[in-house]
Amino acid sequence: MTESSTTYLDIQGVGKRFGSFWALKDVSLRIEAGEFVCFLGPSGCGKTTLLRIIAGLEQQDDGRILQKGRDISGLPSSQRDFGIVFQSYALFPNLSVKDNVGYGLKGKGWSRSAMADRVKELLDLVGLPNSASQYPAQLSGGMQQRVALARALATSPGLLLLDEPLSALDARVRAHLRTELRHLHQRLGVTTIMVTHDQEEALSLADRIVVMNQGVIEQVGSPQTIYQKPCSAFVADFVGKTNPLRARLIGPGRASWEGMELACEHAPGLPGDSEVTLTLRPEEIVLHDAHAPETAHPGNRVDAMVQDLEFLGAFCRVSMHLPVNGQTLIADVPTAQALLMGLHAKRSIWIDLPPQHIRVYGDPARAH
Repeated sequence: MTESSTTYLDIQGVGKRFGSFWALKDVSLRIEAGEFVCFLGPSGCGKTTLLRIIAGLEQQDDGRILQKGRDISGLPSSQRDFGIVFQSYALFPNLSVKDNVGYGLKGKGWSRSAMADRVKELLDLVGLPNSASQYPAQLSGGMQQRVALARALATSPGLLLLDEPLSALDARVRAHLRTELRHLHQRLGVTTIMVTHDQEEALSLADRIVVMNQGVIEQVGSPQTIYQKPCSAFVADFVGKTNPLRARLIGPGRASWEGMELACEHAPGLPGDSEVTLTLRPEEIVLHDAHAPETAHPGNRVDAMVQDLEFLGAFCRVSMHLPVNGQTLIADVPTAQALLMGLHAKRSIWIDLPPQHIRVYGDPARAH
């Protein structure tokens, strides 16, 4: 990203070591004012460590962090401008909802009436106008998380940090709060960083996703870019579902996969005869009852045998065996199409593997 006057947070070459283990290695990132950014990655990738360094809860070993041009690298957390919501909510059990929300306003010069008005405003904002006198133990998990969010927003921070705030909730509540969180961000416009290992959360909430792996940033981009144009086999496999295929390049836009020759994306940066990983999303595989219609790439049309059919609501996940090379592929098809085709185990079909969707990576896979 090019530097601009709207850059709110500038992370420059940050590194963090725990003993001999480097949790973060030369991480650099610019976050624009008002953005909703998700740090996404598997456990141990460094995403929470980076969030804690931004908050001043951990001290980096290398690099620095600028917030609105101010170097906050060595400042204690109390002198940084942020609100934070933890996975565990961290509410005070002996304080009422209104006292939890207003806790951060004490000692800030607010009058009692101004504090009461601010707390009421925040409880209205998060949809809990009638819960002021209740205690955390009387609330559901989703309600407790809303209280924690209201408390984080009480001082009108310039930066909101969310550390896996929805992971302890059940699926239905998590989906509902995800929508509310997005709407809240759109209303307030506060710069927000959220740590998550849930790619569905990141795809639905973020303006930009920062995919992390083993202490480094693998890719930064919009949800659409991350999903449709992953820069590595790791990103392709971690964000969404994919079929990783170990193969060897045999020419420009041609690869051999377990003895089967495929047309694929051209990879000009890779030498011929390179070992590669090909990836193909399950929804990009096309299923046919017969050979028709004609295809420009007959080598990418192959006979397959349905092994298993998993009903997932709007679509079915089809596991298929390829007699030509003994390999297995996963395809996702709309449930209506699966019913129309009469798909079932041991059913023979034809499939197309569209060359334009077969991506080529030079890191032979370690994709899963």
